[in-house]
Amino acid sequence: MSRTNVWSNPSQAGAAEVSQMVAFLEERSRTPDMLEVNAAVCETLAPAPGEHILEVGCGSGVLCRMIAPYLQPDGCVVGVDISAQFLVEAQKYAFQEGIDELIIFECGIGESLPYPDATFDGALAARLLLHAGDPDAVVCEMARVVKPGGRVVVMDWDFDSVVVDHPDRELTRRLLHWRNDHHGGDNWSGRQLWRRMATAGLQSLSVQPAVTVVHSEADGLTQSLWRAAQVARDNGGISPDEHDAWVGTLKERIQAGTFFASIVYFIVSGIVP
Repeated sequence: MSRTNVWSNPSQAGAAEVSQMVAFLEERSRTPDMLEVNAAVCETLAPAPGEHILEVGCGSGVLCRMIAPYLQPDGCVVGVDISAQFLVEAQKYAFQEGIDELIIFECGIGESLPYPDATFDGALAARLLLHAGDPDAVVCEMARVVKPGGRVVVMDWDFDSVVVDHPDRELTRRLLHWRNDHHGGDNWSGRQLWRRMATAGLQSLSVQPAVTVVHSEADGLTQSLWRAAQVARDNGGISPDEHDAWVGTLKERIQAGTFFASIVYFIVSGIVP
């Protein structure tokens, strides 16, 4: 099963490609459904003044910037990413928002975090494990660097939970299943998070399903559907005519105000024993 996944190691991407990836992350973070999901992650993490929090796979620093103000005074958030170029861009965004002194960006990999045991009060990884080479190792490392009694929070989508109101059921299933199985990492990651956290020894596990429902082209899921159709077409999963018909119908429904799609993100939290 082949999964094209440029996000699995962005440190190997060139400057122009990284710039595009960062722009994508920032644009997506401003969409209504992603604002909702990110707020749910932050609420689950519950950052408090004075705490030191780690985000693994911080990308352009969207969640770091969201979390940092809650940690003042005397706290900070550390954002780790495999791509040094991502971190340069993340620092720029933090500076633009005037919170660069509240965030430390460092280069590293989730499977081998460069910190001693019990360093942080909490750690999170959002939309990371579906791209990780060894997601179980990442969760174990997060648990290792968090103090006993601290919390670990992970979040990923489950792309097989996507529902789209479209008249062509057979084509819709074929397109979405192709995207799920062949593009963008392990798209069943959301349903695997509970098992990974339990296997890592985390206790008092809880799960919050963040269900987003979208009706407009401005939503992140809608943009993901356009990309799903495009990559399925470009890689032979569907024909060009099927692509045009599927997308065309959905765009007509957007214009008519009758478009409906949804996806489930799973947010799992646990306590370090």
